[in-house]
Amino acid sequence: MATPLRLTKPATPANLALFLTLVDVLADRHELPAKARSELRLMAEEACSNVVLHAFPEREPGELTLELQFADGVAIVSLEDDGVPFGPDDAPAPELSEDWQARREGGVGWHLIRSLSDELDYVRADQRNRLTLRKRVAES
Repeated sequence: MATPLRLTKPATPANLALFLTLVDVLADRHELPAKARSELRLMAEEACSNVVLHAFPEREPGELTLELQFADGVAIVSLEDDGVPFGPDDAPAPELSEDWQARREGGVGWHLIRSLSDELDYVRADQRNRLTLRKRVAES
């Protein structure tokens, strides 16, 4: 397994591009196909955006740590933050049958994350959210 890529920064909109650049570095390093690269980037963007937008509703943003690993054709995206507890099971089910203008907000991002990942694990431990996503992105 290659050395993981890791970045810790305040969970602010201004830092989203830095987190996504880390995904691009992983994709470049392992020469991922275009489709796998874009799906991995979208999955990471949705997960990071959820932290940035929702994890710190009543205080200054804490730090978000993004760690990326690649082994045997599988990309592992791990996020950790000290925001409010909120895991995948807490997300409302999206109302995908409604017109996008009429549907209530919420749940679509998690639906997308679930659809793009092959495996999803969430745990709340030591006052921290830990989300791990696995996606097969290349043949081993």
